[in-house]
Amino acid sequence: MPVVNGSESTLSLRKSALLQAAADLFAAKGYHAVSTDDIGRAVGISGPGVYRHFASKVELLMTLCDAAMDHLLDGSRVIIESGDARPAAIARLVEFHVEFAANERALLAVYLREQRELPVKELRQLRRRQREYEGVWCGAISAERGDLAEADVRAVVKVMLSMLNGTAHIRDGIPRARLVGLLEQLAAGALGGVGIDISSGAVTS
Repeated sequence: MPVVNGSESTLSLRKSALLQAAADLFAAKGYHAVSTDDIGRAVGISGPGVYRHFASKVELLMTLCDAAMDHLLDGSRVIIESGDARPAAIARLVEFHVEFAANERALLAVYLREQRELPVKELRQLRRRQREYEGVWCGAISAERGDLAEADVRAVVKVMLSMLNGTAHIRDGIPRARLVGLLEQLAAGALGGVGIDISSGAVTS
């Protein structure tokens, strides 16, 4: 899980393994159906041994959700700050999110489905950061289509991200390259519906 492994330079190999195991198990069975014994067993240690690295099962979940949001926010901000022309920046945002959705399906499933199990304070913080990520997209689209109402822009972003995030629920064994291609086509279609052609970097009237 590159997103988790790269989220913290001091992350130990054992912590990385535990996070990977937790993501896979939470995604497959659901948060409540997985015990710390299950997570420890998956990496060859006892359940109590998990607590040497994480204070609780909910801390594992918080770390996974934070890693996903760190990756999305950091990567999207780099794209916007790169100074690319606006249609190209939007195309890069699409490519970036598609890569995340295709490569990190277990992590994405946990983030989308299990975040409601977080404590209230942490869940509010996570959702605030989620709105920040959506705001990056809204800013890029508004800059390109200044004639669109703010509510319309938000709707486009929410619908498109929800569509791309749907990969977390796909059970069919679609080859990764094919999945990426489908997602990019769907995103291009959604943006084309509001006059943004990311295939050529042009904006249609």
